[in-house]
Amino acid sequence: MKESLSTSPKESYPKVLQQFALFAGVSERVLADLGKVAFRKKVEKGVHLFFRGDPVEYFYLLLKGEVTIMLTSLDGRELILNVMHPGDYFGELGVLTGQPRSADAIARKTAELIAIPRQAFLTALESEPRLARKLLEATAYRLGRTSESQNSLAFMDAQARLARVLLELDSLNEERGYITASQEELAQRSGLIRQTVAKALGKWRRKGWLLTGRGHIMLLNRKALKQWFAERSS
Repeated sequence: MKESLSTSPKESYPKVLQQFALFAGVSERVLADLGKVAFRKKVEKGVHLFFRGDPVEYFYLLLKGEVTIMLTSLDGRELILNVMHPGDYFGELGVLTGQPRSADAIARKTAELIAIPRQAFLTALESEPRLARKLLEATAYRLGRTSESQNSLAFMDAQARLARVLLELDSLNEERGYITASQEELAQRSGLIRQTVAKALGKWRRKGWLLTGRGHIMLLNRKALKQWFAERSS
């Protein structure tokens, strides 16, 4: 799990920006220019930072907390596209294209961010080719992973989709030993309804493959779940 970045109020914005891999090696002049217009923003847990269709005003860097990028269907179902952690950035597609936001962003945990006005960030990209190249490479990689994940889920049945999400989250939380996710979040990540998630978790709990608590899941038999998933998705 990524730790929160340094957020001392006495620290200058250029120094804070340098904590992000995206800005490594960027000239002091460009960092100074961005520091003049950047500002901190706090978003409480459960509050939207922006909605799909909103005009794009800022590029965001996450200092603390978690921000979920998701889509909401007309019938109210939600699908998580990405979860941002400290050190991540987001909102760059709208900054580059000038098109409205293509998804919602909501604080999964109370978040502290740095917001950089769109025009200032575009100016930095134009004057710093290294920054532009790193941004495009990282964004292309992230979009590729998101597309690959969603395409894979599209051809799986409901339980296989949930098993894939559980195994991915378990891998990300290997050191902690358990997954922190509600049934609602698992439904959002897998594109299912909560009742389907609850039914599958209950089935696997009775098999002894996992334990569930309030917002926590511990895989007791990863091998069995992985084998079941491999057979189901082959």
